[in-house]
Amino acid sequence: IAAVFLAPLSALAGEISDIDIATYELAGKNNQHSNMQMRLSKTNGKWVMEGKQGSASWKNISCDSGCDYRASSSAEMAAYLSVFPDDMQKRFDIACIQNVANAFCRLTKKDDSSKRGYALVALVTGNPVPLSLKRLTKPYPSKK
Repeated sequence: IAAVFLAPLSALAGEISDIDIATYELAGKNNQHSNMQMRLSKTNGKWVMEGKQGSASWKNISCDSGCDYRASSSAEMAAYLSVFPDDMQKRFDIACIQNVANAFCRLTKKDDSSKRGYALVALVTGNPVPLSLKRLTKPYPSKK
């Protein structure tokens, strides 16, 4: 009986952690550069997402107070994984944090945990819409 209940959880890849703190670029059509960058960090124990277009200054895009990022539930992560192609659902585990506007997700290859990718899942469109992110930097230290 336990195997029946634990099987769906195998698609979950732990939690987003300090290893995911970095700068990312939103991948454009055909994986081209989009010039839209996002930076995930942690300040005082809270996740912060900043964004910028081109050479503009970084701006907090986490939205106003009251919509801080939180760990996504198992059901939410399963729903986000379901919007990816079937082969990805079979080959990758997922971990996400989210607010009311989007979810930041790490996809980890099941047979090689050193291989990971990232996606921003737009949540304001009714159905979750995944957008590919390309990691640009190594992890930043979190600010206490």
